[in-house]
Amino acid sequence: MSIESSRTAIAKLAGAASGGIITLEAAIAVLGGSRLSVSRRLSSLVGAGWLSRVRRGVYSVRPLDAPPDVRTAEEDPWIVASRVFDPCYVGGWTAAGHWHLTEQLFRTTLVVTERHVRRAAVTIGSGAFRVVRESRNREMGLATVWRSNSRVRISNVDRTIIDACAHPDWVGGGGQLISIFKAGVQDSLMTAESLLAVAPAAPTGAALGRLALLLDRYWPAATTVIEYAAAHRGTGYVRFDPAVARRGALNTRWGVWQNISFENADS
Repeated sequence: MSIESSRTAIAKLAGAASGGIITLEAAIAVLGGSRLSVSRRLSSLVGAGWLSRVRRGVYSVRPLDAPPDVRTAEEDPWIVASRVFDPCYVGGWTAAGHWHLTEQLFRTTLVVTERHVRRAAVTIGSGAFRVVRESRNREMGLATVWRSNSRVRISNVDRTIIDACAHPDWVGGGGQLISIFKAGVQDSLMTAESLLAVAPAAPTGAALGRLALLLDRYWPAATTVIEYAAAHRGTGYVRFDPAVARRGALNTRWGVWQNISFENADS
């Protein structure tokens, strides 16, 4: 492929790229030809240094004014995730940090996807990702934010907390769950109405048991949400933090073993 035709192809790919990222399917639409021929053409552009392969079927488009032999900056991991793991959203500790629910920094971007994933820990370029699968009520409680010129979906404050009640490890464990919940209440980042609207996204009764315990302790005025959680939490007992082996004190009202120190979290 000549330099001129390469530039023409790159110009077309750059125009169709979102945040500098383009998929094989999008490349087929703009370049034309069969899947095999376009795939071979993209491979040729990768070999020439015009593209970088982010992952199979996903490419980063080098700016036209950047020489092929000069390394360019890595793409925004949120944008990479939205292309590689689509349909997906940014959630867990990454969303908590975005909404200022926590000051703790995580180098790994947490992504929630509908796709089957072989490994939870994935590295793409210089970006590290924790990829988890969840398909129930995927649209509920999601927001859209702009990163560069790309729209990326992210769990809002309420959905981030509901997700964390179902999966405390998504925010770094039970202690962090308490911390982000308290931040959401104290900083008025959510209302009882907004949390109630997203509560049906809880995939298990265990999630609602943890939520009810948090509400009862830190936000007793949110009576409508407490009543919903009480009616739908199910039966049985669960550990507040599933990653902690010990049981701790049993809260019989909500069926939750308080197996981490709430006293330290209250300080």
